[in-house]
Amino acid sequence: MEVSAVEGENGQNDEPEILDLAIVGAGLSGLTAAKIITEKQCGITFRLFEKSTNPGGQLGGLKTCWITPNHFHAMKLCHDLKIPLKSMGNVREDSDRTQMRQSIGPFDANKSVCESFLASLRRALVRFESLRFMTELDSLCTTQQIIRDSTNMDEYLRRKLLFDESYRFFRFLVKIGTGFYPVELNIFECLKLFRSMSSVRDLYEMLTLQESHLQPAGSPNWEVLVERLVSQLGEGTLRYSSNIVQVELSADDQDQVVSLLDTTGRCWRARYVILAVSCTDLVRINILPTQPYYFTEPNSQLGVWCMTSFTLLYPAASWHDHGYTGTLFLPDQWLICYESGRNQLSGTYFSPLRLIDETERHLIRDHILRLLREHFRCYTLLKPMECQLEVYPIPFHFDVFPTFARRLIFASTNVSCWYRGFINGSIQGGIRAAILALLELRPQTITFEEVTDMQCIHFKYFKRHSRWIRVWYSLNLASVGRWALKVGVILLAVAVCRRFLSVCITWPELAEL
Repeated sequence: MEVSAVEGENGQNDEPEILDLAIVGAGLSGLTAAKIITEKQCGITFRLFEKSTNPGGQLGGLKTCWITPNHFHAMKLCHDLKIPLKSMGNVREDSDRTQMRQSIGPFDANKSVCESFLASLRRALVRFESLRFMTELDSLCTTQQIIRDSTNMDEYLRRKLLFDESYRFFRFLVKIGTGFYPVELNIFECLKLFRSMSSVRDLYEMLTLQESHLQPAGSPNWEVLVERLVSQLGEGTLRYSSNIVQVELSADDQDQVVSLLDTTGRCWRARYVILAVSCTDLVRINILPTQPYYFTEPNSQLGVWCMTSFTLLYPAASWHDHGYTGTLFLPDQWLICYESGRNQLSGTYFSPLRLIDETERHLIRDHILRLLREHFRCYTLLKPMECQLEVYPIPFHFDVFPTFARRLIFASTNVSCWYRGFINGSIQGGIRAAILALLELRPQTITFEEVTDMQCIHFKYFKRHSRWIRVWYSLNLASVGRWALKVGVILLAVAVCRRFLSVCITWPELAEL
């Protein structure tokens, strides 16, 4: 049954059929929401509207290649769909482990053989400070109530961190984790975004690729997950090439129906709508009768704006000859790289460029190759056999409440969540949206467990911190440094005073002589 405006005999469009539910976006969020509603078998009529010609959404960017065993909802969905998972270490075709190779992380990027003891000590202190501050942020996010602190997050980082390296590292984490720079957020807003995602340590572990990260067995990406979801739903429930640009709630209180309009002018009507699109796509939808301002776009003039995902193919994995795994995480230089296949490197470079022409693409390509050559100490990396670049804006995170008497439900809340990985965050958004829609349409089908799980969906990823951990994170190097500075000033003042007094006492004796 086609759900659209149907032309009558007079050539005019008749009133379109009214769906129970319309799901805008056939990415992982929309497909997961549709799966949950289908499994309830409660007679809800729905359709998924996808602007492209294929389902799956944005499955080609960074953090969409793997999950970790801690990603509860993604693991459960794979188990339900009988998708076997395999560790990244086993996926790589090059399984030579006879030589211990090292990855390059944010705290040893500038490591050299001839570095001084002081340089080595500084690196150790930066690592210690950064890992400790991760624990502090995680602890602050897991409290029952986040304190409404309006202090700027950038100032907070300056106050809490002693080393500039740590400061730049956390500016990077905040930006790619939320889409916003610390200067755009206060402490309350930043901690709220952290809570709705997961822990900062999870983000760090996702960016520093580990052997425990998981992929579908026998598949280079997650297309198998999309295929299983579509197969379970049936192709008839999806409508491709339907780019929804306007959503309008009926002004008639008796006829509370939402109208959806696409770029071709075709109209659909539904009692409830799930918007399961990315944050970037959501801002392009005109929501009527009034546009709700429930989120703020990042300032495009501040720092990085675009992500360039790259894949490089070489004749041989020559970085192995220099003792490296192919994993690179350089926040100072805006680069993340990992070994994605036989003789192949993939990753993301973060760029301040918003509009990319061919000249800028060549500059980005050359810059990426120079960074790889410099850190892997391998000149052959300057000449790959193949080079693929895809440039797109950094997604940003926001959190909204259901509006228009719950007629609109947002599943995009966690679409750009890097902390749990794009996959797990998207699945969580779909679960949350489906439960909210069912509570309105068929509340009798929802169990108490499902409601509480939806309300506490993020807290599955938080760990209870002991009293000693809270004491631990309260003792930071910046406060120790300020304390040491104050003690030094006091001791210096005492020494000066003692010297002054000693001179005052001995001066009369010298005068008598």
